[in-house]
Amino acid sequence: MGTLSVALALITLLSGWVQFGLDGVLSRDVLLDPERASERIASAAVLRSIVGVAAWGLVLSIAWATAPRHGTEALLLWVLSPLVLLPSLMLPDIWLRARLHGRTAAAAQLMAAAFGAVLRVTFVAVDAPLSAFAAATVIEGLAAAWLVHLLARREGLRAPWRHARRATVLQLARECWPLALSGVAVVVYMKIDELMLRLLLGPAEVGWYTAATRFTEIWFFLPAAIASSLLPRLIEARGSSADESRREWQRSYDLQASTAYAIALPLSLAAPWLITLAYGPDFGPSAPVMVVHVWSLVFVFLGAARGQWLVQQGHGLFYLFATLTGAGLNIGLNFVTIPRWGGVGAALSTLVSFAVGAWLSGYAYRPIRATASQQSLALAVPFRIREVVRSL
Repeated sequence: MGTLSVALALITLLSGWVQFGLDGVLSRDVLLDPERASERIASAAVLRSIVGVAAWGLVLSIAWATAPRHGTEALLLWVLSPLVLLPSLMLPDIWLRARLHGRTAAAAQLMAAAFGAVLRVTFVAVDAPLSAFAAATVIEGLAAAWLVHLLARREGLRAPWRHARRATVLQLARECWPLALSGVAVVVYMKIDELMLRLLLGPAEVGWYTAATRFTEIWFFLPAAIASSLLPRLIEARGSSADESRREWQRSYDLQASTAYAIALPLSLAAPWLITLAYGPDFGPSAPVMVVHVWSLVFVFLGAARGQWLVQQGHGLFYLFATLTGAGLNIGLNFVTIPRWGGVGAALSTLVSFAVGAWLSGYAYRPIRATASQQSLALAVPFRIREVVRSL
């Protein structure tokens, strides 16, 4: 499991670059100018495809170069390599969420995930090799893209390649490059732990760590879905008074924090039981990792809300600064915590870096400090529960 996790971590790292920070910008543009939705999405698909093909070539080159010494990992990279093209295929998901069909898009992805789970259970039953499990991940991703595409067409999206415009592709590239680098940085401090655990302690520790973090990562789609569902209301409030806009953003932060607490608390308390149920008693070392790592959800959710605000306000360079700070901090802390505490240390590094990158960094830049204060207020949701319920 550790070997597969390392290969997936590299693919995820490159996929973060292929996404090119387009999600928030496209969601905003589709809402503000729905007549140009097909042009924007087709142009974004061209941009992501160009970057995706380059990333695909890089994965294949790494697999070829490492094959003589690490044959199994090289094979897994070959099998998983099509996943770096997936962001290009998933663009209709942005259109669905911007058109308030986020539940439909989420249902399609959950169906694909269920299909992937059935494949994995089947492969476990027949004692299939690791490459089969890698193939299941690719099939699951392609199934999700296909279902989302069908649903978007049913809802009226028409975005063939002929709608793409060179000027729009270049404009998106100019606007989104800081967000693209930010996306890479985010993936770094989500996945670098696995690569560093492999380097410093070996694949067994990676397997325990990955088993724990799966309970966190399965929720990563939710803050983006919440943010997309609130976006029309937030854009409308921007045209109202400053006080009304501030109240709407506070509601957004409060909702994200409340949801994160509602997920993290029971998962943290039930971690030993859930780990044993899902993986068996041999994965006991995963439980303390899960107890720590699951609390990073609070900052993932708050970061999604703040990221939406930064895109709307044009603070892409600050977004880049914040995510690079979080990534650098995570790497530095890992060198200290992993040798001492293994997977628990890596989880602690992730938690701290998420808190700094998605929240505390806002206090370092004056135009963002008011937003950081709103996030701090949202973190106190357990002590403001009556106020929050009334506001929602």
